[in-house]
Amino acid sequence: MKAATVLYSLSALSAVYACGDGPGHIHHRRARRENITPPSRPLEWGDINIIHTTDTHGWLLGHQKASSPEPNYSGTFGDFSSFVTHMKAIALKKDVDLLLVDSGDIHDGTGLTDGYPPGGVDAHDSNVFFAKLPYDLLAIGNHELYVYEDTLDIYKNFIPKFKGRYLSSNANITLPCPGGKPRSVPVGNRYAKFKTRK
Repeated sequence: MKAATVLYSLSALSAVYACGDGPGHIHHRRARRENITPPSRPLEWGDINIIHTTDTHGWLLGHQKASSPEPNYSGTFGDFSSFVTHMKAIALKKDVDLLLVDSGDIHDGTGLTDGYPPGGVDAHDSNVFFAKLPYDLLAIGNHELYVYEDTLDIYKNFIPKFKGRYLSSNANITLPCPGGKPRSVPVGNRYAKFKTRK
């Protein structure tokens, strides 16, 4: 019995030392960021400028492959947020408009957007990150419509954050009503009218 206790204690002690948290325990990014070719000329600004995203499919970490053309798409969602902030500041300084627009399909593609256990809502957590960006206009994509619970979550928790600027001209959702008769309503707005800063 004593020998078993000693062996158990030694194995537990070795496991503790194997997981040290000293300076030798550093996390490294696995994918190497490659140098990318800088732009060949300065960006030309107009009176109205648009940054457009589409089909992000939950790829908040960017593309991790080193082969061409992937390094050009290696920015994370945090990098993109920083880029938008800087571009909005430049637009303000130049006294021009800059709109941020998305044309859908933010769902389906990574563990943050699909594969939640039964009862969970796919993409709810990734939508929180997405909603932090100052989008001026968004449109629904087909991937936001495949699962009723996901569409309902977008309808209740995501779309209201954009105050009438989330469009779904031909997509409805059926909602239960207190009287028992369901009603079909647009998922987002049919159209949006707004004035730009300029």
